[in-house]
Amino acid sequence: MDSKTTQFLLHLSPGDPEPIRKQIARQLRERIVRGELAAGGALPGYRRLARQHRVAPSAVEAAYMLLLEEGILVGNDDGEVRIATLDEERRRQLVEGLRLDELVEQELSRREMKMARDVQRRLLPPTEINGPGWQVAARCVPARVVAGDFYDVLRHPNGRVDVVIADVAGKGFAASLIMASVKAMLPFVIAEVSVAQALRDLNRRLAPEFQRGEFVALTLARYDPIEGSLEISNAGAPDPYLVRPGSEPQLVNVPGPRLPLGIRSEVHYASQTTQIEEGQALLLMTDGMPEAQDGSGDPLGYDALEALLAQQGPIESPASWLAEVFEQVKERTQSLPDDDWTAAMLVPCGAVP
Repeated sequence: MDSKTTQFLLHLSPGDPEPIRKQIARQLRERIVRGELAAGGALPGYRRLARQHRVAPSAVEAAYMLLLEEGILVGNDDGEVRIATLDEERRRQLVEGLRLDELVEQELSRREMKMARDVQRRLLPPTEINGPGWQVAARCVPARVVAGDFYDVLRHPNGRVDVVIADVAGKGFAASLIMASVKAMLPFVIAEVSVAQALRDLNRRLAPEFQRGEFVALTLARYDPIEGSLEISNAGAPDPYLVRPGSEPQLVNVPGPRLPLGIRSEVHYASQTTQIEEGQALLLMTDGMPEAQDGSGDPLGYDALEALLAQQGPIESPASWLAEVFEQVKERTQSLPDDDWTAAMLVPCGAVP
């Protein structure tokens, strides 16, 4: 092999369903067709390339053989492999084939994302749920096809109800997979424990499974319609509000550690218990709306959001009231969401049977 052997780095993934030999052949083919590897350039021997990428020499050899058969590479009696000189017709055919492959991949990606979006929609509960002595309205606007945010409503046999809102680090498909995993665990960890203990238990389960940079900001609020009380625990999400139309929203600040779930296995989460008075409602949200940016890149901010909440009219329909808040945030920011916008609202209503 001469000193002018073409230097390059392949991006190989042993866990990919596509065999290594086909990954090598595909990446070489793409780079040759795009002109990144010049005609006449010598490729490394298959053993050398195998050592460089820590793959089996037989995989590299098989990739070279495939490209030799296609006429993209040429070999000599010494075993040296070089990039073939392609005539215009052959290059045109290869370019068309490359474009077709890219279109097929994009179409498959679109279908997969649509499937993920449909599955996620089925995982989320209805946007309006009524129970004995309470109503919950929720809304989630994804920044992408699928969301990392989610909400949930979980009933207890004793009449209490849990409202959960969460924000998974990141966006898109990867975040949605974590969201589905967390949502699946929730019913098992909250059944017979306090909200603070539920977050501790959930965190212990998630921390060993999460990779670096993966975490979940989550608020759990438990409402007792008989006592009219709220027990709230918070793991890194914005503080919830008690809202009353025409009044300043009241922040419910939860003491203790506020580290998001999954970062460290042992976190002693605390809780805050408060009464919810007649005419009030509990509003939980992720940070998407207060951090939504306008055309100049300035965030809406929590002060502006609180002022907006204070100006809202009577809560005749929790779903309509929440939709109006979303619409006003959209009008003020005049931009598409860069992060998921998610909120859930619990409204006490009527006598408990």
